[in-house]
Amino acid sequence: MPSRGRDFRTPSGIRVKRRMRAAGSLGAGLIRAWGGTWRVEVHGEQYREEACRYAPFHVYAFWHGRMLPLSYSFREQSFQLLASEHRDGELMGQIVRRLGYGHVRGSSTRGGARAIRELVTRLLAGYHLGLTVDGPVGPRYIFKPGPIEIAKLSGAPVVPVTAATRNPWVLSSWDAFQIPKPFARVSVRFGSPIVVPPDAGEEMLEQKRREAERELVDLTRMNDEFVANSHG
Repeated sequence: MPSRGRDFRTPSGIRVKRRMRAAGSLGAGLIRAWGGTWRVEVHGEQYREEACRYAPFHVYAFWHGRMLPLSYSFREQSFQLLASEHRDGELMGQIVRRLGYGHVRGSSTRGGARAIRELVTRLLAGYHLGLTVDGPVGPRYIFKPGPIEIAKLSGAPVVPVTAATRNPWVLSSWDAFQIPKPFARVSVRFGSPIVVPPDAGEEMLEQKRREAERELVDLTRMNDEFVANSHG
């Protein structure tokens, strides 16, 4: 069978793993230092409280391009994340572990079924999930079905969340990845939870996926407008 990624047991693999660990420590340190200059304000906490009526653990859904301020804002809070099985996923895993997150390897296209089972297991163990719902490679702002399937299997509601800041640096990547500038004001905003029935069929799952996509698109637009029109 073909190899599923680099074998870290070989001498070259061990060297790569050491470099990944060093890069992970550096990346996490930069996020902590950079984020420490931001003024983070949170809106929509009532939706998190509403989600607790359905389950004590939640699936937090956000766009790939908004993950940086969210990864800083929710560090050390018993979250589990999904990291790609590609090499960039190994680096992400090293970084998020040092920010206090757990992580599962997989994606919607590779290792997806195994990753979903593991994520459901961690939800039921009492952890929240944080998922980039248009990642790892897009299309941007298209909500993939994995989080809805996880919600069906676990009973956990899907809680949309987004982040915005005025005039961020925006990378020329597929996700238009945003980097808040030092000392920026960052607005984190939660939306209304989406609950998926345990007996939902394909038609209902697709309906819930579209509902979650609309909610997150609208929430992101509203938060961007709030930041653009606010002062300070």
